[in-house]
Amino acid sequence: MKVLLDTNLYLDAVRSGVAKERFRKDFLPLLPFTVLSSVVAYELRVDARDEHTRDLLAQYVAPMERAGRTISPTFTDWTEAANIVTSIETRDRQWSSKLPSLLNDILIALCARRVGATVFTRNRSDFQLICRQKHFALRVV
Repeated sequence: MKVLLDTNLYLDAVRSGVAKERFRKDFLPLLPFTVLSSVVAYELRVDARDEHTRDLLAQYVAPMERAGRTISPTFTDWTEAANIVTSIETRDRQWSSKLPSLLNDILIALCARRVGATVFTRNRSDFQLICRQKHFALRVV
């Protein structure tokens, strides 16, 4: 099984001692099966507001990159993302205002789907909405 962790799981681990311990317990055993999305790396870097967080990020990203366990959206992922955005806009109008921020999650889901990875996230509503448009393996924690 391949695993792709959503940004919120990493950020929680950096921001809270309790979440850090939970991350160690729940996700470090999955590390050999984990792939890192370039979209997640981007979101982490944007949220890395202090030197300590940037250092932690570099310590994690560099080995994943060296091991070839990173994944980025392809041209097909981008065009499929456009289809999903259009579908959500048509079927679920109440989500229209959220669509710009949903794009990253759509790309994360499509990358995971392409490599057969399960997305682990705390963001139930957004990822379930995406899953209704395009099925992918999802585990909400």
